Amino acid sequence: MGFVKIRTRLGLLILTLLASSAPAAVAGGPGPEVLIEAGATAPLGDLGDDYEEPLGFGAGLGYQVGFRLQLQVAPDWSVSPCFHYVKPASRTGTDATLGEIVTSTSMYRYGVDARYTLPSRPGAPRLFLTGGLAVVRDRLREEDDEGQFFAESCNAVAVAAGVGLRLDLLEVTAQYEVNRFTTNRFWSPQDTGYDWDTISIRVGVALPRSFDTPVQRAR
Repeated sequence: MGFVKIRTRLGLLILTLLASSAPAAVAGGPGPEVLIEAGATAPLGDLGDDYEEPLGFGAGLGYQVGFRLQLQVAPDWSVSPCFHYVKPASRTGTDATLGEIVTSTSMYRYGVDARYTLPSRPGAPRLFLTGGLAVVRDRLREEDDEGQFFAESCNAVAVAAGVGLRLDLLEVTAQYEVNRFTTNRFWSPQDTGYDWDTISIRVGVALPRSFDTPVQRAR
């Protein structure tokens, strides 16, 4: 558990440094923008494995919602602190003693992403590559027919990479996230490694550039 705490604190420190050291927006370029995002998330690894497997959680295709503050730091580069709530579909099963049991998993993702946008013709969709780090709060809850439940959570440092398209205020991103951690709070009382990798497709909508100056809005 000590290693998990050290890794989580290191991740938080890295995220703080990345967010605080981002250069100011490019002079004369677009100002900061807020994007609202939502999409589908598919659980992989132990998260998506059958419940009958030793480390399986039986999660299914779910959703994610979130937002990001995107800051352009160079003509083709941007950095964005972001938050996402990820909710795979719950697994419902039956136990001879406890009756129906619902196994629910979810994640709070606090991240910083960097993006490189490839050159394109004016007015054409713009292809971009993205990658980043996140501190993820991985959460597990099981509840039976009587309303009794087991609930635990664990922090992890995750790494993500993806590709997307941007057209005007709309963008679509496909992303793979590596989310692996060791804890004794879930299925085993011993420190056990878990694989909660996910793949997601999300749509983002940029809000009007309320942070722009009148000169920038007129461009």
